[in-house]
Amino acid sequence: MKGLTRQQWEELLTAFTGIPEGLPPPDAEEQVPFIEEYLRAGAPELPGAFHASYLLLNVLSLLMKGRPFSRLDPGHREDLLNRLLSSRNPLPRGVATILALPVLTSYYRRPEVASPLGFDSRALKEEAALRVVSRDRSLPPRDDPAEEAGG
Repeated sequence: MKGLTRQQWEELLTAFTGIPEGLPPPDAEEQVPFIEEYLRAGAPELPGAFHASYLLLNVLSLLMKGRPFSRLDPGHREDLLNRLLSSRNPLPRGVATILALPVLTSYYRRPEVASPLGFDSRALKEEAALRVVSRDRSLPPRDDPAEEAGG
């Protein structure tokens, strides 16, 4: 993605996810393309908001920690993100949240991460395919609910 180097991506991914015990570490090769698509598929303002949030993260890091985000050690990065995410002020909280949403989504959607946590997307998709869900009122009515529950 324009604006962030591979090292910056890796720092951001690791800062938000850490290296959870029993789960694979963040993988920039896999996650960055998903984040790029996530930003493109969202509102037109989302990529700009993401990049502005990354810039503001560095400004807030300078103000709160005395160093840019990339120069902080992992413990200080985690502390900074925790402070931003728990802030009562919506600006720093929003900066961290805008960055966190695509980063965390890109991590926890990976099958090797989701499966050990008990989330089986394939089974959920198969189950969803068995049902017809629509807001279209022209569909025929469902069978009697009592028959479905008993059968």
